Amino acid sequence: MQTTPMDLSRLTASRRSVLLGAGALSLAGAAFPAHARSAAPSTSVLPATQAVLDRYIAEQKLPGATVGVRLPDGSDVFLQAGKLDFGDAPAVTRDSLFRIYSMTKPITGAAAALLIEDGRLTLDTPVADFIPEFANLTVAVDPAISLDARPAATVMTVRHLLTHTSGLTYSISGDGPVQAEYRRLGVFPFTGDLGTAPGDGPKVRDLDAMAVALAQIPLLADPGTAYNYSVSLDVMGLVIQRASGMSFPDFVQRRLFDPVGMDHTLWRLGAGEARNLARIYDYSNGGRVPDAGASAEAYSAPVTLYAGGAGLISTTRDYLAFLTTILNDGRAGRVKVMKPETARLIHSDVMPPALSQDGNGYGFGGFVVRPGSSDAGQYGWDGAAGTKAWIDPARRYAAVMMVQFFPWGAIGIANEVRAAVAADIARLPATVPA
Repeated sequence: MQTTPMDLSRLTASRRSVLLGAGALSLAGAAFPAHARSAAPSTSVLPATQAVLDRYIAEQKLPGATVGVRLPDGSDVFLQAGKLDFGDAPAVTRDSLFRIYSMTKPITGAAAALLIEDGRLTLDTPVADFIPEFANLTVAVDPAISLDARPAATVMTVRHLLTHTSGLTYSISGDGPVQAEYRRLGVFPFTGDLGTAPGDGPKVRDLDAMAVALAQIPLLADPGTAYNYSVSLDVMGLVIQRASGMSFPDFVQRRLFDPVGMDHTLWRLGAGEARNLARIYDYSNGGRVPDAGASAEAYSAPVTLYAGGAGLISTTRDYLAFLTTILNDGRAGRVKVMKPETARLIHSDVMPPALSQDGNGYGFGGFVVRPGSSDAGQYGWDGAAGTKAWIDPARRYAAVMMVQFFPWGAIGIANEVRAAVAADIARLPATVPA
């Protein structure tokens, strides 16, 4: 298992220390969109995967779980077990709603790729071309002890934002002066309540205000010189907004959600949708209590800060459709969402070659397994509440798992599901994609 962006020993301390600790860091009632393929029988096709879900629910480690897989033959399989909550609650389905946290990042990465396709961005476009607030960034001389800073020696680019090599960080990724300054200036790009600490300022209202705040804070490192899990994809949302000439959520809706058929991928719960949201529990220190900070009420509140790194709610069906679009060279059924070369770029390793994310390369908001591994070429990312998504271009499949718990890694289902899916896929007869 790969490590999270922050030390795992800190993951049980509080929600503040775990919310965005995700990442990929382990390898890896809606109408079905008209262009999507029909689903294949489930338990007979992926028996090992279903068995993992059934066991976790039978042992009451989780209230419910669901998995979706696009098979190499082009059909979809959906598995589920359990309910949206312990006790008397509706069953989990492929259309149940889950907080996907950092699995928002590949969606933001795909939106950036569409602007590269449009000719409005390149990987090496300076971020300051669209965020002039970043024209005079500084770098902390010793971020462990002070905010003393020098001018940045390199220019922050789109590539750096997409691969977390920008020098930015998260307020929850440490306790040093830089992270404290994020908290003081309210750089909290996520939904819900993490709890407050002395010195925390009010949350910035929107992406523009976030950029103004970040411009005042030294970077941890010169852009392009180090990997630091960060608010980079949130900043990318502002670049998308200013480069496209429309709001970030509108761009994502028009260019991705609508053509892909992601009808239930949301920034905010609408009327009546809370009943379909999975309950989330905090398992810190061996307990199991409902997490009030990520409640349905929190996700029903108006949104002004659209967090491209952590802000979305989605379903297994929707997110599998997104993954499948990337896997299928930019096509969602008969709909051409992007050019084949754009889709391939999204899951290509675009990280500065001297750097890595725990040995992996990095694509557009997600890991890319580098050559030398049996999983070479896999692309994906996880969410802080246990969700997981990846594609395997070589074996021609995509998979997504939806569960809900804090802290990341408290329940060991992710690696078991990933291994079970791979084993089930390996047992399938050789087919030619439809």
